[in-house]
Amino acid sequence: MSRVSFVLFVMIGMLCSTIIAQPQCGRNQVWNSCGSACPPSCNSPSNKICTLQCVIGCQCRSGYVLNSSGECVHPSQC
Repeated sequence: MSRVSFVLFVMIGMLCSTIIAQPQCGRNQVWNSCGSACPPSCNSPSNKICTLQCVIGCQCRSGYVLNSSGECVHPSQC
């Protein structure tokens, strides 16, 4: 029983540290624990066919797209 308790305690600790350690995102970006693998960009439409896998990390806010430098900009700035 104590081994199960220890493993459970360690797993909860790892989960908490992952949640707390979210990195700071850049301008016009938000942290997303399950974002698109095919984010909209200046060079590709947002309605293209994409996989359903989750990508963890910073992604552009709604209404913004990635430019060629990897920055999130308004589509009018592409």
